[in-house]
Amino acid sequence: MSFADRARNGLIMLAMAALSLGLLVYVGWSEARRTYAHFQVDKMVAQGELVLTAMDTYLRAGLPIGQFPGFRQIADSIRESDPAIAAIAIHDLNGRTTFLAGDAATPRLSGNATADRFQVYETDDWLQVALPLRNRFETIGELRLTMPRAAVTGSVNAHLPRLVALATGLALLFGLFAFRFAARTKDSGLSWIGAGYLLTFVVATVAVVISLLSLYEDGAQAKAKALASSLAQRLEPVLAYGLRVEDFEGLDRMLLRYRQLNPDIKAVTITLNDTVVVSSEPAATGQVWRSDAEAYEYVVPIAHDPIAHGPGANGPGANEIRVIVALPVAIVSNAVLHGVRNFAALFVGTALIASLMLGVAHALGARNSQADIRRLALIRPVFFISIFCEYLPASFWPQLLRNAAADSSLGQNAASLAFAVYFAVFLLSLLPTSAWVNRRGPRNAIVCGALLVGLASLLPALLADFPILLLARAIAGLGQGVLFIAVQAAVLASVPPGERTRAAAVIVFGFNAGMISGAAIGSLLVNDLSANGVFAIGAITAGLLAVYAAYSAAALPVNAATGAGFRQMLRDIPQAFASLGFLRALLLIGAPSKALLTGAIGFATPLLLSGLGWAAEDIGQVIMLYAAGVLLCSGPMARFVDRTGRSSATLLAGGLISAISLFALGSAGLWSLSPLFETGMIVGGVFLLGLAHGCINAPIITYIGTTGAARQLGVNGATALYRMVERVGHALGPVLAGQLLLLTSNSPAAWLWMGGIMLACTLLFALPTRMSQRGAAE
Repeated sequence: MSFADRARNGLIMLAMAALSLGLLVYVGWSEARRTYAHFQVDKMVAQGELVLTAMDTYLRAGLPIGQFPGFRQIADSIRESDPAIAAIAIHDLNGRTTFLAGDAATPRLSGNATADRFQVYETDDWLQVALPLRNRFETIGELRLTMPRAAVTGSVNAHLPRLVALATGLALLFGLFAFRFAARTKDSGLSWIGAGYLLTFVVATVAVVISLLSLYEDGAQAKAKALASSLAQRLEPVLAYGLRVEDFEGLDRMLLRYRQLNPDIKAVTITLNDTVVVSSEPAATGQVWRSDAEAYEYVVPIAHDPIAHGPGANGPGANEIRVIVALPVAIVSNAVLHGVRNFAALFVGTALIASLMLGVAHALGARNSQADIRRLALIRPVFFISIFCEYLPASFWPQLLRNAAADSSLGQNAASLAFAVYFAVFLLSLLPTSAWVNRRGPRNAIVCGALLVGLASLLPALLADFPILLLARAIAGLGQGVLFIAVQAAVLASVPPGERTRAAAVIVFGFNAGMISGAAIGSLLVNDLSANGVFAIGAITAGLLAVYAAYSAAALPVNAATGAGFRQMLRDIPQAFASLGFLRALLLIGAPSKALLTGAIGFATPLLLSGLGWAAEDIGQVIMLYAAGVLLCSGPMARFVDRTGRSSATLLAGGLISAISLFALGSAGLWSLSPLFETGMIVGGVFLLGLAHGCINAPIITYIGTTGAARQLGVNGATALYRMVERVGHALGPVLAGQLLLLTSNSPAAWLWMGGIMLACTLLFALPTRMSQRGAAE
């Protein structure tokens, strides 16, 4: 390999590493901002309870809020100990300010109030917590603590320069590494570069995780301090009367109540001379207090137990009372692990992109004698990136469509119809595009499809009205249909006639890998960029794809066959439908599995998981797992069927596993399970459904080749026709899923209905097979 080729490889890998590590730092920064803000909210709630405790006796006596004498002193002490608090204010029910300590320009934010113990109001500039003020009978006002967003972002941004510098340095080092090893043989070079990419990403991830750990520890310690101070202030007024700790009744109930109000607390303890007097953990009472290495603890000495009144009662011989609040280390470790899980999803998504870009880099340096290999490597990213753009909004598309339909006073089914429009237009575009590509070749069609995909992302980025979203889905279906046919023709033109399976693998990998990358990256970006930002990224990416497609398609032959022509396929449909085997495969296995892809995974699952409280990034990662299951299973199942010829049994297994996975999903959503077990059931169910569809996608093509339709039309004609008509399942899937959601009131029972339908179809598919075997035996 020449120096110029190695330099080009190094630059491409440098750009890929910069993109991947830049996304890693951005996602880590975004994760830190959200999680650290939660720690700050909990801290402000505890600080607010300090004020409420001081006012409680006064308010229960029925005295007016405005006559409370100690507000300024308490509020100023809180603000002195925590300068991040911009203001503490008390408002009456009409929103008029009764007391204010701090910045008078601090706004009183509004939002949807709930029946929770406190409310959180957020804007781009402010973070505000509101706690109700109550007398013995009713709510008479509210206490608000306000913190500027800059206080949160300032703590987070303090770690950012080091991470950016590290990411930049690692990207440069990886680029030099790729330049060095590009000269090796292809397989050896790719292995070394792949290992280098993994090491680069891991080192950067460890640095981000260490920064998150440090930041979250600070947040947890500040929260423990505020909670301990809140409880200590509740006890101090009573101890001031000269009572001993042993004189109190109901302290254990008070601590248990305090823990219930603050569920993150691991233990609340009151000690006298290091002996536990009372604790939220009854077994610890009477024991010597010992520090817990698995908790963040904050100790507040609140008074001295007056054994003897008078001088010396608070002297060296007095008994010390302390309040100790312990927060489990798991609060921090779980937050960090959530970030690590997001980083792992990001790694998978970017690694797939990097592998394609590395293939492009090697293709650019290929010799003229390897023209076919070069064309195939150049065209591979086109379909991948188009699917990547389609699945960027996968984690929130159904919710966005449903909300837009509601804003337009349309029914719930409007959202499912919008999904169906995409697949209907996709289906209708296939045959005309085939005719166009047969006459003109795939070059112009590829560029046209990429531009349509970009336009479909640009429209919702500009305006989110339902008619615009519906138009965008139709344009996306047209663009993806054009790209599918054109890329398929380009791939077939780049491989020898005997290697059509290799060509099909490009399409299968491009779809599932693009689905994984798009769902992963889009779900991680939507929290900060919003839906409009994700759509804008999709539009920009599709625009760059159009430029790349114009370059890569220039190497293609002018004419490239796509298979059977438009009129020929229409003439073949009656003969194919006259074959019972063809119809059974289509109606009982093929179309239902495609309906599950679009209806269960693409439409119903994001809606149902969102209703169960799942975050967008978690939904995106679940969709990733489906595609990963398909990828993992497709290759081995295809080889198994080629070796044994047992396509019918494999399809039967795929249908049964599909039904089982949907039953698992529905059961997890309906039963009262622990959060961990429920998550495992849902994640496992979606992954199992992907494995099941891996048992169907390739074997069903082999099965079609054994039917009467293949004998009448030829194997290629029958399989090409099947590939077209099975997409009716794509179009019907969202519509049927929408009806099931409506029938079950958006309950996870919709998954159970889908599983029941799939089970019935699978059993019907098995029935004729058994009958024919019985007849053969007789």
